[in-house]
Amino acid sequence: MKKLTPHAGFTLVEMIVVIIILAVSLTAITTILSSNTASSANTFFETRAIELAQAYSDEIMAHRFDEQSALDGVPPCDGLSTDDPVPSSPCTLLASFGGDTDETSRSLYDDVDDYHGLDEGSGSATGASLLNASGTTRTGYENFRVEVSVTYAGDLAPLSAAKTDSKKIVVSISQPNAQRLDFTVYKSNF
Repeated sequence: MKKLTPHAGFTLVEMIVVIIILAVSLTAITTILSSNTASSANTFFETRAIELAQAYSDEIMAHRFDEQSALDGVPPCDGLSTDDPVPSSPCTLLASFGGDTDETSRSLYDDVDDYHGLDEGSGSATGASLLNASGTTRTGYENFRVEVSVTYAGDLAPLSAAKTDSKKIVVSISQPNAQRLDFTVYKSNF
């Protein structure tokens, strides 16, 4: 049989050093993992915000450029066209945004201007729920808010004398974590 010598095991001091090293290492690893867990919630909210912005952008872009534009966009509404989309009505770009007085619900919106000032969801001025294109409430987007702004491209204000052949549509999404993301698309007059 082999005889054990006093130097074959760990001393108490060595064990305490190992425990301290493990405690510091595990604390650092736990801190890193907890910060990743917190940021994963942000990633979830950002993914939902992107989905929501895409849905609203698709809905808006499916509509015509202007109230006076032809349904298919041809010819473009430029004030110079002789082929008016509405007989005996001049084809001119409208001077205001925000829809017509008879377009009181989203189901009646027929051009991108009608969406200017749209404010839906949690904390909105109207208190309206987030709706899809058919007018039913969106589920899974509780505590999100959507705001839409439509301007002529290059203009800061929607009511501008300098009209162009494209409109800038900004869909702003406010997330439950209080972060706001702005998504911009452009609609051309064609």
